[in-house]
Amino acid sequence: MNPPFKILVTSKSIVCVSIFVLVDLAAAIPMATAAQLQAARVTRIIKDVKLLPGTAAPRAATVNEDISAGTAVRTGTESRTELTFADLTITRLGANTIFSFNEGTREIGLGGGAMLVEVPRGGAEVKIITAAITAGITGGTALFESNKGLPIKLLMLEGTGRFYRTGRPEAAVIVHGGEMVMMTLNGRITQPTKFNAALLYKTSKLITSFPELPNADLIAAVIEAQQAELSESPSNAGLGGGGDLDKRDLAIAASTASAIATGAPPTTGGASKFGSPTAITAPDPYVITNGTVISTDPKITTNGVTNLGKIYRGPAQDGPFLNWLGTTPTAFDNASGEPDPDQALPLACFLFSSLQFRDDPTVSTGTGGNTSVGFVSESGIRILSSGGLFTFSGFDHVAILALNGSIFTSAPASFANFGELFMEARGAGSNLTVPSISNLVSADLVAEGSVFVNQNVTVRDQIKSFAGNDFQTSSTLQANRIRIESLGSIHVTSSAQLLAVMGSTFIQPGSVTLLATGSNGSVDVSGQVQAGGVLDIEETGVVGVININAATLQGDIVKIGAFGGNGVLNIGGGSISAGTVLKLYAPSGNGQINFVANCSIGGNAVKDIAAGTVTILNNVTVTIGGPQANVFTNTANYTGSGGNGTTTGTFAGSGANTQPLANAPPFHP
Repeated sequence: MNPPFKILVTSKSIVCVSIFVLVDLAAAIPMATAAQLQAARVTRIIKDVKLLPGTAAPRAATVNEDISAGTAVRTGTESRTELTFADLTITRLGANTIFSFNEGTREIGLGGGAMLVEVPRGGAEVKIITAAITAGITGGTALFESNKGLPIKLLMLEGTGRFYRTGRPEAAVIVHGGEMVMMTLNGRITQPTKFNAALLYKTSKLITSFPELPNADLIAAVIEAQQAELSESPSNAGLGGGGDLDKRDLAIAASTASAIATGAPPTTGGASKFGSPTAITAPDPYVITNGTVISTDPKITTNGVTNLGKIYRGPAQDGPFLNWLGTTPTAFDNASGEPDPDQALPLACFLFSSLQFRDDPTVSTGTGGNTSVGFVSESGIRILSSGGLFTFSGFDHVAILALNGSIFTSAPASFANFGELFMEARGAGSNLTVPSISNLVSADLVAEGSVFVNQNVTVRDQIKSFAGNDFQTSSTLQANRIRIESLGSIHVTSSAQLLAVMGSTFIQPGSVTLLATGSNGSVDVSGQVQAGGVLDIEETGVVGVININAATLQGDIVKIGAFGGNGVLNIGGGSISAGTVLKLYAPSGNGQINFVANCSIGGNAVKDIAAGTVTILNNVTVTIGGPQANVFTNTANYTGSGGNGTTTGTFAGSGANTQPLANAPPFHP
């Protein structure tokens, strides 16, 4: 079957790519093929394509020339090239591209830009690798884009792909023909959603500037399946329109299109799905119950009454999200970087004058398969569950946003068993009380006032929180990565546990970051904080204080720093242990580290303690386990280990040696 579209469009963009392709022998490929996989042949040249053979001067490439290991290929502005490997894998590179390969693997390293890869049907997997993301293409055709300041995207025209954080193949998202997935600017990986394969096929210059692809019939089958699916939908809109596309080598507008985009805006019951939303004012508050039916058309029906929402496609088409919602970004929005729905586009969004959640609604993602929904209230939001559990079954991304008011949650309300959750209480003094959360991919918790976590939160990837005033938790937070930031203070009570340890799901060790920036703020930790990798606690305010009070802190790398000009680090009891690096810092000339109760500092780590003044109070013992501690200070208020003897406090165990503060190594290497 011949492809149904052959339309050439002009590209005005400049794509900068750095690519290293390494060709590997799959087990299924005969040994006789091994030598053939050691070179790529230039099969198409458009305008300026040069070879960079090691240290020799660049020279013009020619069609049918073999490119051996160690030779790079560079394309100029408005130039493109196609390279074909012996196993018939095709790689097409866009303008201003540098390409090279080494023998031994089937891996393509992409430094930035857009490219097309087609693996013959039944062929071994080819991997596209960036620092953040790896995409594997098996017997399929894919477009891949990684540009600075934009999401990383994989669009499968046909075949099957895998998309995962580099180094974490066990957490791969599977992407099928006609689907796309991306990693957003804040590091989230979206669930696969459909894009307009027909529109992309007839506009991307990595397709239209070259001869027909060998897998064109398979791409046509995906396009026809999308057309048939759409023709059966109530809107019956069709796929013929071209639309207004970004004219890059990769038509990235597909990432912000609706589930199956059309040339003209889709409609629901005669109303456009696009444009700024209008608030649903009745009933007031709007109450979501187990009788509520929500679809990403977008429609919401409660008690037989249907209201319409709108689809947000991203800033390129709809402008900044807050402006689209009818409000103006504030200084807090700029500081937090939230709300940022980029990871969940297209987003079916409903705006209410006020909102309550009482029970888990029924969800329908419709024919388009969109799995992202946003619930926005012009005022506060209350989550008052009678049944307890909200699963939002069918949605991968759920956003709950109060534009000007608090989000209050009462037990036994709990969120579980879906993908990513975003919650924000926006407006001066607005607080967020977090529900119980379990078995999600990630949770992003934001409040312009304070964030209160008094129920357990367990996710597979990341817990992230940003508070304008205070973050407080008395519960267990468990994830691969935990990052808590506050413009005021952070409080981790004695009953709290922050656990980010390496589990079976992840290759990379877990990390915990606590960062308070309030000028008079504090970080108070009395519970257990454990990281398989890095545990980093910092207070950067001018007179900011860190209080470690009978806490248990553990990580491979543990760093605690009070960085204000008058910053103070108080350690009162408990234990701190690290495997390789341990740093306790208040490094300004006026900075203070005070050991106010007996404590232990252990592990095999190199232990550095640095402050303008280091004091061990009278009758307090700091027991050093493992290697001796290095103390860097101008004023050593303790006895022994080079101290001035002004207190009876001592370093015991392996002890410590004292040096001038100027000798302290940097906190951040």
